[in-house]
Amino acid sequence: MLAAFQKRTFTEKALIVGGLASAGLLAGAQIFQAFGYAPCPLCLDQRSVHWLALAVAVVGLIAQTVFKARIAAAATVGAAALVYAVSAGLSGYHSGVEWKFWPGPKSCSSLASEGDLPATVEDLAAGLDSRIVGPSCEDAQWRLLGVSMAGYNFLVSSGLFALTLAAALAAANEARRARRPANNAAGAGAP
Repeated sequence: MLAAFQKRTFTEKALIVGGLASAGLLAGAQIFQAFGYAPCPLCLDQRSVHWLALAVAVVGLIAQTVFKARIAAAATVGAAALVYAVSAGLSGYHSGVEWKFWPGPKSCSSLASEGDLPATVEDLAAGLDSRIVGPSCEDAQWRLLGVSMAGYNFLVSSGLFALTLAAALAAANEARRARRPANNAAGAGAP
């Protein structure tokens, strides 16, 4: 299996690694949730980005392997780089919220401190509409070596961004080199 992977193009390798990493992160998030770690709204947003990254990777691999469309695979690895940049930005933002570097979105914070009770029925009704379902984004539920799940997502997403960006730039350079001889041959007979 490793030999088959090594025979792939850099674009395909980047899409495979990105797709497998996103699938692994999504599976890990589900496992944590099964053990009682409820996701906050920013956690759910980060999962959505990895679902998109996984879909982009699959489309790129299909374009390359089934349809032999190298330019489409190059475009999808570029799109994957953009998706991983968004993932790194979102998880970096979430990590900053957890470390209290900046405030989180209002939809992600507790609106009332513990023990506060609504004064009127209207306050109670307003509170039902504005309270978050999951935990606050400000509280990391789990850390390993001082790094939260959002922090690890930031590290992985940053690495995947660098990998897919390098693959996209390499594919673009390869496409540019492939076009050059055709352009030079067409212009060789012109005065």
